[in-house]
Amino acid sequence: LKFICDEIFGSQNFIANVQWHKNYASANDSKGFSNVLDSILIYRKSELFVRNLLPRTEKQNHLYKYDSNDGKGRWRSDNLSVKTYSAAYDYPIKNPNTGVIYNPPKGRCWITNRDTMQIWIETGRVFFGQKGDGAPQLKRYLSEVQNGVVPITYWSYEDCGHNDEARKEIKNIFDKTLFDTPKPTRLIERILQLATDKNSLVLDAFAGSGTTAHAVINLNAADGGNRKFILIEIEDYAETITAERVRRVGGAFDYYEVGEPLFVDGDINPNVDIEQIRAYVWAMETATPYEKPTCDDCAAFMGVYDNTAYYFHEGALDYDFLATMRTRADSYIIFAETCAVGEEFLHKHKIYFKKIPRDIIKIWADEI
Repeated sequence: LKFICDEIFGSQNFIANVQWHKNYASANDSKGFSNVLDSILIYRKSELFVRNLLPRTEKQNHLYKYDSNDGKGRWRSDNLSVKTYSAAYDYPIKNPNTGVIYNPPKGRCWITNRDTMQIWIETGRVFFGQKGDGAPQLKRYLSEVQNGVVPITYWSYEDCGHNDEARKEIKNIFDKTLFDTPKPTRLIERILQLATDKNSLVLDAFAGSGTTAHAVINLNAADGGNRKFILIEIEDYAETITAERVRRVGGAFDYYEVGEPLFVDGDINPNVDIEQIRAYVWAMETATPYEKPTCDDCAAFMGVYDNTAYYFHEGALDYDFLATMRTRADSYIIFAETCAVGEEFLHKHKIYFKKIPRDIIKIWADEI
């Protein structure tokens, strides 16, 4: 999979191979090793992508348990010395309460110069213990810590859920187990936290049980976001499970089923309604939604865009057909099966012939 993704996205756009701890217990019936990890390959579209930080949890903040009521909030004690030695930062510190002199440990120095250190001592930034008679320590305030956590390549089930949790989620929604290895919503929420902003559009081309939509809904509820989702599922449970799950967890969405294929064996599918074909051609030509025209023109007329009139005619582009056209425009694009009008006439009247189905198939091929 890594080789395939490198080919598709470019190896320079590979970010990480995350190991998700999907099972909290080993499988005793395993004949070899019990597999408790899944790989999540992360790629970016381009170097413009910047991943988000993960929100800090109270578990990560629990060390910041002191508060000096100085308006700066919670803090924890930290080492005042560093191992990158500088003679300018190697000086004695005097405890103002006891007069005891402290020097940095051998081979180390203080983290700042003498003048700054004195200011820190006078303003209470240096901590000498609960009774004021200890060695100097730095007050590290929670408010000064980076507002988030850099993600690592191991995701525990405690933070992201596990397969059993996912199965229970499905059972709580449908009152029965439907999938053997669904993904927990917390896992997809973690991905969305790192990769989206509050107005992102999230695509899941293999929607399965609808976990992605569920995670989008949960995250929007948590941070007030307006993320939207597009789910694609080709199996027969697309509406009864995938869409139904989204309905039951309170999601608002539109549901569509893909119709007949536009082309069969290199030709237009005769089972496809002509208006659908016209809508497709119009959208590909103009990049705008198609609306069936109501003006007084022939049945082949599709509309005018950028001073060009568009026609889709199931027959020959001949002088009889041209006589039925009533719309005046700067130029004309006419889709027809054949053309019986000379090049000189077409050029003079700015008429551009496109052959059915050849040029429609060409539009489709260019798009993919």
